[in-house]
Amino acid sequence: MTTRSHSKTLAQTLAAIEALDLGPIRFKTTHPDDGYGWSSAHAERVEQAYRRYLTLVAKYPLLSIAPDRDIDSFWHTHILDTKKYAADCEAMFGHFLHHFPYLGLRGEEDAAAQIKASESTRELYLSEFGEAMPGAAAQGGTGIAAAWCGIEREAAPVGTAWCGIERGVQPVVAAWCGIERPVDNSPSVRPAERTSARVAPR
Repeated sequence: MTTRSHSKTLAQTLAAIEALDLGPIRFKTTHPDDGYGWSSAHAERVEQAYRRYLTLVAKYPLLSIAPDRDIDSFWHTHILDTKKYAADCEAMFGHFLHHFPYLGLRGEEDAAAQIKASESTRELYLSEFGEAMPGAAAQGGTGIAAAWCGIEREAAPVGTAWCGIERGVQPVVAAWCGIERPVDNSPSVRPAERTSARVAPR
């Protein structure tokens, strides 16, 4: 369940995302024993990508936004600093942003939905920011390693459209996580501030 204390406007949320102090999280990801052992340069790239991921979550409240594995790993590290994460969520969204680690694992239909969310997110990220997600290639891998995750919503009211972007993008491997939205599916931004997207069947 997502606990809401108050809603934020899109402008307030984007300003809070930009103002986040993610230095301690970035530092932890570079630790060779208790982190991921990332280089400082890679940790900085992923920090920026994580901010952008949160930006997409804020700007597109009706889309399933699925991070790649590095963004997901950065998110995990942020969550582990529980007091900071709770305060940061409150500052950004006015409510706690829950991590949902089961998208893509609950059968064929769910796996297909996860792949579609991953493709849509990569395409949206490129369109919004003019470059691809950092992915595994930046660490010497062979390509983007996406997480098995996305935005998980509870039962939508009758007539609610489940939106997505349908484009011919090659699927990638994704991380096992996502965002748990509130039961009432209330967006944290006003309708006039949302950007429309093509509607895709769930």
